[in-house]
Amino acid sequence: MEYVQLIYNPMAGQRVFSEKLDAFVDVFQQKGYETRIKRTSSPDDFGTFFVDRDLRDCAAVIVAGGDGSVNKVLNAMIKNGHDVPIGVIPVGTANDFAKNLGFNDNILDVMHQLSEMRIKEVDIGKVNDTYFINVCCGGLFSNISHEIDPEFKNTLGKLAYYIMGVQQLPRFRPMKLKIELPRETIIDNFFMFFYLNGSSAGGFSKLGKDAELDDGEMDLVAIKACTMNEIPVVFTKILRGDHFDDKNVVFRKSSKVTIACLEQDDKDCLEKSDVDGEVGPGFPLEMQVINKRVKVLY
Repeated sequence: MEYVQLIYNPMAGQRVFSEKLDAFVDVFQQKGYETRIKRTSSPDDFGTFFVDRDLRDCAAVIVAGGDGSVNKVLNAMIKNGHDVPIGVIPVGTANDFAKNLGFNDNILDVMHQLSEMRIKEVDIGKVNDTYFINVCCGGLFSNISHEIDPEFKNTLGKLAYYIMGVQQLPRFRPMKLKIELPRETIIDNFFMFFYLNGSSAGGFSKLGKDAELDDGEMDLVAIKACTMNEIPVVFTKILRGDHFDDKNVVFRKSSKVTIACLEQDDKDCLEKSDVDGEVGPGFPLEMQVINKRVKVLY
């Protein structure tokens, strides 16, 4: 008998998913699937769970959590050679990847949708030796999810990211970056950059443009260092999705990009990037798209 493997993060978002466990079992049993449940107690649980795991009869691995939880499962499954469809129940803070798949915030609706077992192959990104499902970013905002108080984030949701970002602005120093694309090289001072698979990342729902999850390309959005008077204009455009032609925004679609920091003092460079809300590698960042590498439920 085929089964679905649920992995859920009890600390994700508003911490309400545990109340939905019975509903999850019921939905999938009605479709003829046995359900197996793994409750994580630490971030390491996502990785160790898949070591030497036999998934031959597993119809899907379903992750209840945010983008960070999905990222941990993705990297652990690839590292351990598992090729099983991944489903996402969006109970984290931003849930950008789930939004890019078209899921709403109603957990029961998502469960029923996942139980239909519709499968599609989607692109993933790779930065140095780390995989990401939605975004690799750096600069302003990139370390917020690592440093923000969990209670503050769970209470205010995406608004917490915006508040923390505004607080960072007065003391944030832009970085001189070298961005290498297949047909051009850009050297300039930047506040931040995103290399993303869909339209939504970091709580910005219209960051990408005409994004497809399986087209072999991702969107590079890099915000140049600009004056304090220009910053509110740029961010207003980003929130509206009108930023693509702004003079302070670099926007490109590409299957690969390399970003190096040219600051003379390494301390002036961002120490780490962010991948799907988790700590990523440091510069230089060699990023590429792996076309249709992962099966997901949609």
